Amino acid sequence: MLMLTMVGGSVLILALAAYSIILWRRLLKTEKQRKQQRAAQKKQLHDDLIVLTDSFISEQMPWAEGCIRIKVILDHYDSELGMQTDYQVLQQVFNATKNIPTHDAWLALSSAEKKPHERHLAELELQHKKESVQAVQQLQSHLKAS
Repeated sequence: MLMLTMVGGSVLILALAAYSIILWRRLLKTEKQRKQQRAAQKKQLHDDLIVLTDSFISEQMPWAEGCIRIKVILDHYDSELGMQTDYQVLQQVFNATKNIPTHDAWLALSSAEKKPHERHLAELELQHKKESVQAVQQLQSHLKAS
């Protein structure tokens, strides 16, 4: 009886050990897939930033929209990089435009309702354009070097 119990216990231990190995392998596989997915997302954000910085520098998009888009994508790409003082102008423009309606809300505004926002955007551009262009050029150089 004792021998049967020992054999049964050993079989149970071996089964649990095999099961733990299977679970460990699944965990490693899942972690590898996550790393690959994060790397692919980072590459896509990098490529998106290159396109946005090119468009911004060549003035193919409205100035404020470019600042905002680059800032948001940069935060997802590398939040520490986005917090560097060289790129703070993008954060300043983002903060200064938070209260401006976007998309359908903008379209729903009358011309008279849009005027104060347009003046505000024009003032921001006068204040920050030179610094923002320098920041985006520097970011572009950084991205193309990496």
